Amino acid sequence: MEKTVHLLSAGIDSPVAGYLLVKSGIEPIFLTGDATPFATNLTTDTAMQLASKIAMHAGKALKMYILPHGPNLQAIQATWNQQELKYTCIFCKRMLYRVAKALAIQENAQAISTGEIIGEQASQTIDNMALIQESVGSFIVIRPLLTWDKVDVIKLAREIGTFDISNSVKDPCKAVPKYPMTHGKIENYRHMEAKVEVQSLVDAAMEGLRSIMVEPAIE
Repeated sequence: MEKTVHLLSAGIDSPVAGYLLVKSGIEPIFLTGDATPFATNLTTDTAMQLASKIAMHAGKALKMYILPHGPNLQAIQATWNQQELKYTCIFCKRMLYRVAKALAIQENAQAISTGEIIGEQASQTIDNMALIQESVGSFIVIRPLLTWDKVDVIKLAREIGTFDISNSVKDPCKAVPKYPMTHGKIENYRHMEAKVEVQSLVDAAMEGLRSIMVEPAIE
């Protein structure tokens, strides 16, 4: 079976994307970020519940990795100015992509995957997705929901049993800037990222990963 490292959050979209991967015959290996101290355990606990629901639809236990993502965000908080911190969400996703790619290579997975929808969040404009994609070069990124309407995503989330779990979470990330950059460009961004030791952060994140097997939820 083909595999992908799937970025799973506590939100509505990424679990639905994970379900679609399963229904397409692709096995997701979940990667979720623990953003402590910018978020609480509620976010990762919810992601684990969502993974269990997807495992139920897959009919088997699935592997999940939890990434210590807080240190990545602390690195830019310590080095970037307020204007640069508008790029926080882009940096956040670029780091998740990088770790996902490294993990995919380690796990012999053919791609990484996300629940991104064009225009759904600040980081999900075409400009920003291009900037995020640049962090992993030509490595394949599968986005099952890219052009979906949110109403249809919510409808499917209700049908597969993930909506109520996602909708119960009230734990917004405290690192998100008030006015996030919506149309980032690599030529404007490159010097900011050069202020932090990106590869060292990726290496530390990979060393700090913890894995669990998520058993299927019981209906």
